[in-house]
Amino acid sequence: MTQVQDIDVLGDEALQARIARLSLTIAAGGLTLGVLAGVASGADGGAVLMPWWWVALAAATLVALPVHELVHAAAFKLLCAPCCVRFGVEGAFLYTATDGALAPRGRMVAVLLAPAALVTAALAAGALAAGCPALAVLLAAAHLAGCAGDLLMAAAALREPRCTHVRDTDRGIALLSSLPEEDQ
Repeated sequence: MTQVQDIDVLGDEALQARIARLSLTIAAGGLTLGVLAGVASGADGGAVLMPWWWVALAAATLVALPVHELVHAAAFKLLCAPCCVRFGVEGAFLYTATDGALAPRGRMVAVLLAPAALVTAALAAGALAAGCPALAVLLAAAHLAGCAGDLLMAAAALREPRCTHVRDTDRGIALLSSLPEEDQ
């Protein structure tokens, strides 16, 4: 296989700036939608005035971080087996890594996007079940803002027509091609 692109999330300052911009854009959009949902729901039926509402917002946002990484780990085990999963922290990033797991592009995109879909849906569903649509929007936006790196890596893999496989690296991902040289 030929390496098409190396995406270094932990070392590429330009990529980190794009991640930060996307994260802030999602957070700002979520805050706007959350305010609109709060107005439409009467401040979640007055719950916004209660301390438990704010505790729920803070606690669910914090708990979502390690759960996000556990969902990545489960997706790696399910879609990129066999692989050894480990966890780490570098700077402001929590991450899940493998021993260089290699998967077809679609499977690795699923690994990258699994927490964005599953954890965000679970947070929103829990808040909606509690009758708090504004909380649901804010929790979903906060989590999706934290998924910016995963979203950009998945987009890069999908955007690269030569990419047939993706390898997890200790700094991000590598886009690979199994196509013959003349087809690249």
